[in-house]
This record gives sequence, C-alpha cells and structure tokens, in this order.
Amino acid sequence: MSNLTCKALAAAAVSLLEERPLDKITVRDITDRCGLTRNTFYYHFQDIYDLLGYIFREEADATLEKYSVKGDWKEVFLDILSYLKMKKRMIEHVYYSTRKEELEFYVQQVVGVYALQFIEIETAGQEVSKLVKGTVADFYRNAFVGATFQWIRDGMKATPTVMAELYDNMFRGTLQQAIDSAREVLD
Repeated sequence: MSNLTCKALAAAAVSLLEERPLDKITVRDITDRCGLTRNTFYYHFQDIYDLLGYIFREEADATLEKYSVKGDWKEVFLDILSYLKMKKRMIEHVYYSTRKEELEFYVQQVVGVYALQFIEIETAGQEVSKLVKGTVADFYRNAFVGATFQWIRDGMKATPTVMAELYDNMFRGTLQQAIDSAREVLD
C-alpha cells in the first residue's frame, strides 16, 4: 500500500505542476487531488520538496534501469530530453521555482552514470586513471546539464531528437581529445 500511496501523491503533484507553479501548490492541494489525508502525506514525505525529489528519483531510476545493461549515449540523451519536453509545463514550473535543484539533481544523476560508463567503453584497452575518467565524465555531465537548462530557458523550441543528435555529435567528436588533454594535466 505504501508504494501505491507514494505513487498516488506523486501523480497528484505532477498533475498540479502541469497547471501551476510549484510555489503555488500546497500539501492540501495534493491530498485533495488524490483523495488522501494530510497525515498520510506527512507519513510518507517531509514536505512538497521531498515529494518532488521522489518524483525525479523515480524517473531517474526508471531511466537507469532501462539502460542498465547497455545504453547508447544518444538514446540516453533522447530519453531525458523527451521526458522533459513531454512534461514541459511541469518542468518549467519546477525550473522557475525556488527548488530547481531537484530537477538538476535528476538530470545530473542520470547523465553522470552514463558519462562514466561511456568513457569506460571509450578508454577500454588504454591506461587511463580513475581521476582522468572521473574528471572527463564530470565535464561532460556538467556540459549536458548546462546546455539542457539553457534549452529549458529558451522554451524547449528545438526537438529532443535534434538536441540529442547535437549533444551526441559534440560528445563523440571531442571525447578522445578531452581524455588525452586530461591525461596530460592529471597523469
């Protein structure tokens, strides 16, 4: 029952975020939307921001599970960007609130795992330190997050397919050079 309750509260919050900004949503709004009590809400979540974190963690876990065995960088980009575009109103309402770090954490968590995974694949057979791999993965993760937030600020005008193609081309076109440059400085 607990998992179903959390999902019901999350669905109610997502529905409300499609309608209005995060800062204009109350616990009462959420519980009224899904027919649960405030006590039930507080049994499962500390506050609305805790619920928001749950929503993005669930989405991140689903994405990570989907690509757990083998994922293509472009597919991961497309999946994240498609989710953001599909939930555009909700994402904008979170992004322009005082708590956009929950959204940033979601994107960073998913991209960070895959950046390191793809760097491991790219460096197979090379002697590359963990420090270099981690540094390059952090660089690409932060570049993706920054570019994605700029895309959100610009109103998500370009399609997720175009953005995923662009990110993939930039990533693949510069990865080995970034690894070599990091090795020169850090090794």
